[in-house]
Amino acid sequence: MDVFRIAATLPVPAARPAPPLQLSLGPGVLETTQDVLRTESNGSREALTIWAGRPRDATTVLVSHVITPVVEADHDWLTISLPERTAIATYLRGEQLLAVADIHTHPEAAFLSKIDRRRPFSSRNGFYALVIPNFATDPPAAGWRCYVAIDGDWREVPLLDAVNGWPG
Repeated sequence: MDVFRIAATLPVPAARPAPPLQLSLGPGVLETTQDVLRTESNGSREALTIWAGRPRDATTVLVSHVITPVVEADHDWLTISLPERTAIATYLRGEQLLAVADIHTHPEAAFLSKIDRRRPFSSRNGFYALVIPNFATDPPAAGWRCYVAIDGDWREVPLLDAVNGWPG
């Protein structure tokens, strides 16, 4: 796994806010995510990052880390092995961070597929899944779609509702 720490200073560790979470992106999180996913996808396979951070207040998490797990992937699927998931969980606990979203690419249209719905990184209430079209070759944020886990199901939500200051 690769970890990109974006924020120089972090809020003190605190309990996870109750859903619905608001995400606040540290400077450069969006661009780092786009660059990493474009590189990892290499125009031919799905790629994934995880956003992590700490609560800023009772409703908002400052996204300060972009984590890129080792995945097995092809043109239209990816999977994270159990040892890699364990390594991510260990890292998050050690750094006192909360995983708040997985962000992954699709070859064309951005949507949450049946496989995405069955095998998310997390299905915890309030966890987000963002999908980026065209293997992340478009400008940052272009065509991204956002889904939130609610009671074992996924619902699409506007990015402007989920991410403070979302461009668009």
